[in-house]
Amino acid sequence: MKSLKLILTILVAVIALIGVILYVMILSDKSTGNGMIVAGEVLVIVTAALALFFGLKNLATNPQALKKSLISLAVFAIIGILSYVSASESPTQVGEISIDESTSKLVGTGIYMFYFLAAVAILAMVGFGIKKSLNK
Repeated sequence: MKSLKLILTILVAVIALIGVILYVMILSDKSTGNGMIVAGEVLVIVTAALALFFGLKNLATNPQALKKSLISLAVFAIIGILSYVSASESPTQVGEISIDESTSKLVGTGIYMFYFLAAVAILAMVGFGIKKSLNK
């Protein structure tokens, strides 16, 4: 475990050094910033891959977490299906932009899912706040 921490510390230092070099190059007008954009894209890809790997590793080694994750995924899918069924397919004209039926349906689905999940989050915060205040 100690060696992993050392490797990660060295990796963070190298990435920070690369970032500083690219930042100085941008400030000195020797670069247009393309290197920084590429470095950012690489870091996002590496970070996403590591998060996915360790998340899947945790799910594989912990059956209880896998069960909870599958239940959460099923609930999310049900919310998505209900939102998709509820969304309208009416084409819309926004200025010079014409939005077709399928795009309208997907946008409506996203909006309904957002509203439902936001309402659940707000109710959970209020509910847990009331529960906490009653327990004191």
